[in-house]
Amino acid sequence: MVLVRYVRVVGWRGRSREYNNGALVTRIRDVGAYGTETAPARLYSSGLSTAYSRTGANMAEIRPFRGIRYNPRKAGDLSLNVCPPFDVITPALQRDLYERSEYNIVRLELARRGLGDDPYASAAETQRGWVKSGALQRDEEPSVYVTEESFTFRGRDYVRRGFVTAVRIEEYDRSIILPHENTRPEWVADRVRLMEAAKSNYSPLLVLFRDDLRSSVGAILRAVAGGDPTAVANPPDMPSMRMWRVTDPGTLEVLARTLADSQVFIADGHHRYEAAMRYRSRIRSDREVAAGESINHRMMLLVSVDEPGLMTRGYHRTVEGASGGELEALRQAVREQCDVEPWTPPPGATNGVVADAFAEVLGERQGSEVMFGVIGYGPGSYHIARLKSPPPAENALQNSEYSRVHDLVLRRAFSAERENEVVSFQHDTARVMECVRQDEVQMAFIMRPVPMSEFIGIVTRGWRLPPKATNFYPKPPAGSVIQTLEGEL
Repeated sequence: MVLVRYVRVVGWRGRSREYNNGALVTRIRDVGAYGTETAPARLYSSGLSTAYSRTGANMAEIRPFRGIRYNPRKAGDLSLNVCPPFDVITPALQRDLYERSEYNIVRLELARRGLGDDPYASAAETQRGWVKSGALQRDEEPSVYVTEESFTFRGRDYVRRGFVTAVRIEEYDRSIILPHENTRPEWVADRVRLMEAAKSNYSPLLVLFRDDLRSSVGAILRAVAGGDPTAVANPPDMPSMRMWRVTDPGTLEVLARTLADSQVFIADGHHRYEAAMRYRSRIRSDREVAAGESINHRMMLLVSVDEPGLMTRGYHRTVEGASGGELEALRQAVREQCDVEPWTPPPGATNGVVADAFAEVLGERQGSEVMFGVIGYGPGSYHIARLKSPPPAENALQNSEYSRVHDLVLRRAFSAERENEVVSFQHDTARVMECVRQDEVQMAFIMRPVPMSEFIGIVTRGWRLPPKATNFYPKPPAGSVIQTLEGEL
């Protein structure tokens, strides 16, 4: 998530700007006229007439970049070519994505489960072939890519707007880009190997920011979304998406200035961000890296924390591969720490309906209560567990439901090392239910979303939640725009 401390944009007055699609003219007035007057953000573009100097210590740098996108004349409908980020693609979904199109980006995004002896080299070779054939083409001008995603969540329709840009990579100790959850080294190593082979990033990270009191960025995004989109995708199992490529220097200036003097908090994509840091460090050990090189930056989707279409969901814990003794110890931990009551799903309902009903029963967290669902506590059973009397928490991190479940339940059955071996993460409640029913998973803990206020309180202090504790929805798709790591942005 990106939280932004705002600065005044001095001397910027309303002016008309015609966007690159030629169909939209909008007025931008008094953008960001609140806050202090320090540290304007840097934004670099060959089309900008004004250069901004970096004067603030805690400032994220954003830049337009020349994205690589699908050429519909060669690759066909974009709807068939995008896919979710690598860490939520199941084997079954991977097979389906392969069948949708010979150009589906899953062949590049999910290289670790690709075809061939060296999946990373295979992904790189596939990408080179697509570029050579014209299926992938690089935009001629540095751009920011405004996106609008439309989806239905629990019976209601939502729209989420944001913009994809290149953000300068910063080490965590600089307190400019901050994490909120721990990572698993093997997943980071997987992404590094893909970057080394393919020299590309295929999916943007999701970060959040606070718009100013006049919603200056939101006004720009709404105005851009009033024009004809550059690309449209309606994939069958992801939100519909429209995208606009913006190159207008004045508009890019406003985005940069409004996001000035900001700290950036990662909402989704910790493993990919840490891979980007590690990859850049390896390059720097061999040679000097120029400021404008692409490897100094990571493609990110920036979304306002107040965006109505920004949803949070629980990220569930599944147990598989545990011994009989470990499972009994886990059940005992649940019994000792929690009040447990059975829950009966609606008769004859599908997994999706049951999942929604279970989520409704669990509700949203109130105060410091700790409540979660358990599937597989008994054969084919559903239970609601409430922590009886947890010890006093020293801080918001320790008080998080995710920290409580890991510290007071899972850790009583598994060591930290063993937990990494037998506990996995799944965001799809209906999928979890099916896995338990098919005996692919021994037990599952159905978690509630981290409340936004609690999330902000934790990440602004630089604390880290357990892995996969946040599940912002929807996740930005892979393949709408690609960042090459070779040469300048």
